[in-house]
Amino acid sequence: MTAANQLLRFERGVLEAIMGQQQQLAQKQDCYFSAVEDYPADQLAQLLPDARPLRFISDRPPNSAANTAVICLHGFTAMPYGVRPIAEQCARAGFDTYAPVLPGHGWQDPKQQRREFSKVTMEKLLSAVRTEVAKLRDRYKRVYAYGDSMGGALAFALASEGLVDACAATAPALVLPFRGEVLSRYFGWININIPKKVTQQFYAPCYEFENSRAGRALWEVSHYARNCLDQVSCPAFVAHSHRDPTIPPEATELARDRCQGPLEVQWFDLSGHLLPLDIQGPDVSQAITDFFKSLKL
Repeated sequence: MTAANQLLRFERGVLEAIMGQQQQLAQKQDCYFSAVEDYPADQLAQLLPDARPLRFISDRPPNSAANTAVICLHGFTAMPYGVRPIAEQCARAGFDTYAPVLPGHGWQDPKQQRREFSKVTMEKLLSAVRTEVAKLRDRYKRVYAYGDSMGGALAFALASEGLVDACAATAPALVLPFRGEVLSRYFGWININIPKKVTQQFYAPCYEFENSRAGRALWEVSHYARNCLDQVSCPAFVAHSHRDPTIPPEATELARDRCQGPLEVQWFDLSGHLLPLDIQGPDVSQAITDFFKSLKL
């Protein structure tokens, strides 16, 4: 083989390696960021600081609650920061907690935010949480699910499929507001970004826009989880507020009426939609932790 041929072969190999890395990155961007796996610093740097996966490992002995993992699922346009109070409180109680970044969420670059968020589908969301639970099942005897808003609907979906041993949610998106139901159902096929007003009186990082296609995915997740409630037989807990301006109280009442297993409901009416971060956040975190602790090991 001549030197020219060797050089050509080398360059071709380098090009194939670069293309392979780009393809892997593209595939990663289409899925989610696991809280179980470790990522290189350059990949995490593409995410907003409050949108990086969270993992809290308890220092309790293996025969305690630490043999149980709690997967914590954030809401629509939100980030793991929104479920961090629950994850931290459960970890203090001896559970190992994991908060992944769901598909389409967390990107730092605004253009990438819009591009990736428009790719969100119900199938990708369900695949991500199922995959994360499967990873935890390989490491733990028990796996509990907690989710906020959209994450709460996903947590109930996991429970309905028998993939988790218990389920907790704050303001689960089992029913959407009328405007969201109509727009997502009939206009979700259009790819448009809609600015949203962020008027929280406390720090709650999120995307400052919504996407019509991603909204359709949320609508589908909501309906899927709602239609599966009568298959939920594991212990469940819901925290909600009658003052929630986003998810109506009917969502919690629906879960209470249709779930086949025991379901505890607590109302935190001094708060709004983002219960873990609102004024009663510490009480909400403690209530969910107490629920998980009350379960027989």
